Amino acid sequence: MTSFLESSNPFNAYNKQMYRDALDFAECEKQLHFLTDSSMVLPFIDASAKMPSGILKLNHIAYGDYFECLNINNQAEDMHIQGKYCYLSVPSIQNLTMPLLYKLMEMPNFSIAELTNSEGFVSDLMETIEIKDTSLISVRLGMCIPKVCTLKQVGDYITSLVRVPKVEYIEGACRLPGDKMFTTSDYVAFGVFGMLFLLTFLSTSFDLYNRFIKKSRSKHVLLSSLSVYTNTKRLLNFESSQFTIDCVDGIRSLSMLWVIYGHTYVFQILSPAHNILDLMQWTMLFTSTWINTAPMVVDTFFMLSGLFCVYVLPNKMSPLRFIKSIHIFYSYRFLRTLPILGTAVLLQASIFHWITDGPDWDRMAYCVEACRTRWWATLLHIQNYIRPAGVCLLQSWYLTVDTQLYFVSPFVIIFLLISSTAAWCALTITFIASLAALAYYAAYYEYPSVLNGLWQTQNFADYYINFYMNTPTRASPFVVGMMFGYILWVHREKGLQLSKKFVTICWTISFVALAYLYLTIYMMVQLPYKFTYYDLFFNVVMRAIWAAIVGWIVLACKHGYGGLLNWFLSLPMWKLPSRVSYGVYMIHLQVILISTSGAVQTRYFTEMNTARRKGVLGPMMIV
Repeated sequence: MTSFLESSNPFNAYNKQMYRDALDFAECEKQLHFLTDSSMVLPFIDASAKMPSGILKLNHIAYGDYFECLNINNQAEDMHIQGKYCYLSVPSIQNLTMPLLYKLMEMPNFSIAELTNSEGFVSDLMETIEIKDTSLISVRLGMCIPKVCTLKQVGDYITSLVRVPKVEYIEGACRLPGDKMFTTSDYVAFGVFGMLFLLTFLSTSFDLYNRFIKKSRSKHVLLSSLSVYTNTKRLLNFESSQFTIDCVDGIRSLSMLWVIYGHTYVFQILSPAHNILDLMQWTMLFTSTWINTAPMVVDTFFMLSGLFCVYVLPNKMSPLRFIKSIHIFYSYRFLRTLPILGTAVLLQASIFHWITDGPDWDRMAYCVEACRTRWWATLLHIQNYIRPAGVCLLQSWYLTVDTQLYFVSPFVIIFLLISSTAAWCALTITFIASLAALAYYAAYYEYPSVLNGLWQTQNFADYYINFYMNTPTRASPFVVGMMFGYILWVHREKGLQLSKKFVTICWTISFVALAYLYLTIYMMVQLPYKFTYYDLFFNVVMRAIWAAIVGWIVLACKHGYGGLLNWFLSLPMWKLPSRVSYGVYMIHLQVILISTSGAVQTRYFTEMNTARRKGVLGPMMIV
């Protein structure tokens, strides 16, 4: 995902002119000579990183002290000495090979001489695999240097004073105090949110005045449409009709929490963790497999979307009537999702950029700049095909794909309104086509069925663009949802009578299929990974199987065959989380990204620490 983020230019989110104006070669030489014999050099040394510990645990980052560096501001003689935080990457001297992670724990005894001969050490020590991104095995160090200098100037000056081995390094980005620019996006964001706050305040005041002082309801409904009082009552009003599927509230809420927790663990890997090796080994445990299934849980939402786009159709609607009202079908979906999506885009393009800062803030800056330049592609739901490497909101790919599937669904829905035979022919053909598209992409690119295989064999950006957010490859659970939605729609009024034997068989198949998915994913995450036809087969069918399991749960619970599971999923406590799940989904990754991008030191992974972070993030998302 890091390489995916790098498709945007984060430096456009900063004041590049400030960086250029700060550089002064002659002044740099003067300040370096002065600092050589002055105690003022101590804050620079103290704020700069030292070689990180835990490298064998794959800790390759040492930040130093970001804020101490930027706070350096001294006057000496006729010089204004300020700190500038930069990072550099020291590439590994291994020849584009990297040891398999699981072999590191089987390390034999070795001598210092063997260790210094790194190429021979690695080849004798363990199996190796080719990697495509050498930055994965680089050591990143945060350095504090004078504001007027470049890293190269400082490096050349140090080597001229001290005889040290010449180390090759790659210069990274630098940061200065106050380098975040106030742009058009910020003016728009503060203007829009300020106006919304004002209108909300006025609308609430008007509503409360009419209700509690005049003791009468106003005829001007529009004037109280933004009232916090009225909208909160509507939000907490959970009236149900005979057509309501109550179990969906529990399914949607639990799936949302599952996705949040999964992203929390993923960003533990992508963010600065002190012991990534321990984390990677933890993800391969049987008890941790539920985390590896989190990407598949997103298919729950695709299934539910396909289900409801059919289930909500009016009874006895003719194909001609549906075609005439197609503009309502499209506009309802677009306008229903636009407010929260637009709010999330505006927050990402402006407000989130100012919340905090840190040595890894470039991660957030990538997303900020992407939203400032490509907001239109996100709002029009075409970002997965128009320069997909620069997605504005990383998680909004789901909404884009789901909206595209929703917009093409009428080509199938028309057949559902003709006859049962035409309906099942259309659904079957569409389902087979979705599996064929999935099989083609998975086979052509040899993509693994689980994400763990990607860390070794693939570029994550290619996988994300060509497979993960490609609409044809994500269509199968949506089509499965349409199948179950059609069954529910046909039996919406008269009910569905199933024999006890049939229900028992379906529940047995569902539990067996669930166990199959869990066990297969557990086996797939075990290293080393190698592309096989079975992996291809599993890649093709796993999402459809998952969608079918969830679809059966919805069908059984709706028609009285869910038992205790239906009771649990239909509890009133799920209704509020379910109702706000869309808003939570569109904002949760930004909260995680703010936390990881603003980190000033690496975190030590333990299951308890991550669970504690989940315990904070989960409820905070709901609130």
